[in-house]
Amino acid sequence: MVTFDETDLSIEAPERTNICAIVALFCALTGLFLPAMVFGAIGYVETAGRDHETGSGLAVSALILGAIELVAVVLTAVIVLVSMR
Repeated sequence: MVTFDETDLSIEAPERTNICAIVALFCALTGLFLPAMVFGAIGYVETAGRDHETGSGLAVSALILGAIELVAVVLTAVIVLVSMR
């Protein structure tokens, strides 16, 4: 009789970088801070839940850059509005 071992059925999935993390970093580097923060959050959550995907560092850096850009835009707007008085 032939025995069948179910533990050997694991399929090796190649690791790949999360697309949302890549898009988030691209948006952050081009100055699009809102899509960078949205895609960065999505990419970070997706890479945490999937073993075969990498890119959580890209997503975090996009989130940080997006937040810095948002603060810079808000501070610039406040300075311009205050100086117009």
